[in-house]
Amino acid sequence: MGPKYVFFDIDGTLVSHVGTSHIPGATRRAVALLRQNGHIPAIATARSSFLTHRVARELDIDLLVCCNGAHILNGTEVLSASWISDEALRLFRRAAPCCSDHPAAIDDRYVYTEDQDQEFRDYLNGQAGYSCIRPFTRLHRAFLLYAFSSGPWLPAVLETASQDLALERTPHFTEARPAGTSKWAGILTVVRRFGAAPGDVVAFGDGTNDVEMLRSASVGVAVGGAPDTIKAAADLVTNDIDEGGILRACIDLGLIDGPKDEGTPNFMGRNASCG
Repeated sequence: MGPKYVFFDIDGTLVSHVGTSHIPGATRRAVALLRQNGHIPAIATARSSFLTHRVARELDIDLLVCCNGAHILNGTEVLSASWISDEALRLFRRAAPCCSDHPAAIDDRYVYTEDQDQEFRDYLNGQAGYSCIRPFTRLHRAFLLYAFSSGPWLPAVLETASQDLALERTPHFTEARPAGTSKWAGILTVVRRFGAAPGDVVAFGDGTNDVEMLRSASVGVAVGGAPDTIKAAADLVTNDIDEGGILRACIDLGLIDGPKDEGTPNFMGRNASCG
């Protein structure tokens, strides 16, 4: 088997729960063994880089597809940066202070929000390792725009700039990012930069923004606890991360050595094999 680029989502995939930074020991072992076997562990996340670095450092991962593909890094080298258009940013900045849907914007160093929830602010500052909250008056560029609501506010505000944007709505939030960006598009940027191919990619995830990469990678792995719609997009459904799911899937796919458990893996659709 040749080297694989193994991309992991963060929240719900590498870390136990959204809002924590606990990486299970079995996951740490899996990532270390992948590297020892010549594979390239990488991250593909909606988080901005400054909210990703702590997890990346703990796992010694350099390749980062952040902001759902809008910001791509190899260590300190920026491979790609796709910013929200000036027009979309102007519309957002004008409307956001009057919105009750908890709007926010993210660049490569700060979260711009007027949300005063202290727990939310403490969490972000803790992840960043510094005071990363800024008011909208200091917003001049962004990779992502958010409204923490599934309502029509953000799409309506950005309607005249919609051709420049990709909009994603979930039951809990609405996200706007530069058109043409996604986790999978970012992954393609990475593998092409290093002379690899889409067939060299294995992807792990559990959320709606992981569906494209799970379907497009040579093998897509849904982590236990993911919604059924996410599992349906994957080739393999593994255990929950707190039950060693990442390690188990890496073993069952032949990426690392270890005893295979024939009763654990749930192979879906395509033939889930990295051989």
